[in-house]
Amino acid sequence: MEGIDKKTFKQIFYNHWDAFKKSHPRFHSPDYNDVVQKMLDCGDPKKMGFVQYRCCYCGEIRRIAFTCKSCFCLSCAKVYTDRWADFIARRLLPGVTYRHVVLTVPEFLRIWFFRNPELLSPFMRAGNTCIKDILQTCTGIKKLDIGNIIVLQTAGRSGHYNPHLHILMTAGGLDPLEQWKNISYIPYDMMHKKWQHHLLKMLRENAPDPAVEKDIDRAWKDYPKGFVAFLQAGEVPPSGQGLAQYLAKYVVSPPISVRRIKKYDGKSVRYWYRDHKTGQIEHQTLPAIQFIARMVQHILPKGFQRIRYYGLHGNVRYQEIRERIAQTIATDVEPRGYRVLPAKPFQQRFFESFGKDPLLCPKCGSDMSLELIYHPKYGTIKEFLLFEELPDEREAIGATARRSIHRTERLVQVSLPFL
Repeated sequence: MEGIDKKTFKQIFYNHWDAFKKSHPRFHSPDYNDVVQKMLDCGDPKKMGFVQYRCCYCGEIRRIAFTCKSCFCLSCAKVYTDRWADFIARRLLPGVTYRHVVLTVPEFLRIWFFRNPELLSPFMRAGNTCIKDILQTCTGIKKLDIGNIIVLQTAGRSGHYNPHLHILMTAGGLDPLEQWKNISYIPYDMMHKKWQHHLLKMLRENAPDPAVEKDIDRAWKDYPKGFVAFLQAGEVPPSGQGLAQYLAKYVVSPPISVRRIKKYDGKSVRYWYRDHKTGQIEHQTLPAIQFIARMVQHILPKGFQRIRYYGLHGNVRYQEIRERIAQTIATDVEPRGYRVLPAKPFQQRFFESFGKDPLLCPKCGSDMSLELIYHPKYGTIKEFLLFEELPDEREAIGATARRSIHRTERLVQVSLPFL
């Protein structure tokens, strides 16, 4: 099958999902079935529901199906990425410098996380503890209050299982006297050894199998300089939203993008990836069953939060901290971390993705008004009475009525932001 598009990813699962579950019983559970089914039903008005708009001038009807909003869906990835990037940027503290850190796991230890997904939560907590330990060591302040936004990624570039953490950390923190302490230098050697210490400590305390001790001993022996940890040099990004966009894709996107799938012939899938070590583009062809395995192994347990906030970014104290930081750090200059951009409305996002305004009548070009909302489980949720008018009767609709229709339309868009 040439001419790869978003439907190809669905077609692979349509053709082989049942056979995959028979050969891999572990994945025959609601945690996986529900996510895959949502992806397959995405955009189907009969299964997902829809909103219906009508043109008051010519009577043209347009239905817009609900999407699944799943992190496993290629169709929903673009909109979700944009919204998460906006959200993350809004959570950053004005005037504070942020650094990007990546904490990795040696290959022979990854199997523990694959077999025991319950380790992923303490894994993320260990990342936070490690960064806090590093910054407190650098400043010599034991009670330094810092902020971390941690994103869990389980997919490597080829789609294989490779759990690692992307961390957006404050390059400094509040000392006990409520003064901000900047940190401009972090020794790489210390970061590698600190991460090794905290990760292995977490495994020893949380792994359910005592056999983990053998791998822990091997880790100390094989990695005398510590585990790999990357720290992006300089302030990131320089007055932009690039890293927020970069981190967001790990929260909302499947482990592969549609542009990387080159061919599907009904039996096998050919795709490409850029090798992390060589920097070269590599191509790989897998049986469809194995390709599905590479994709679904990254589905996390229902309710698991792939992005978490710690310290200064904790949900409970965030607003209070934001006000305290504003009193401590000057924010009347160009921020050293991110600039906050307003969230894009549905109409603008749709236009940028598909090149057309979803609320303009495709027949006569007039504004369309919301007529009804339908859900397959609850039926017709809401019907809106519209004026039935002919083109030569447009002036008969008073300004007050017209504003009422548009006001109702805006309210529905706010309550259903992902339509």
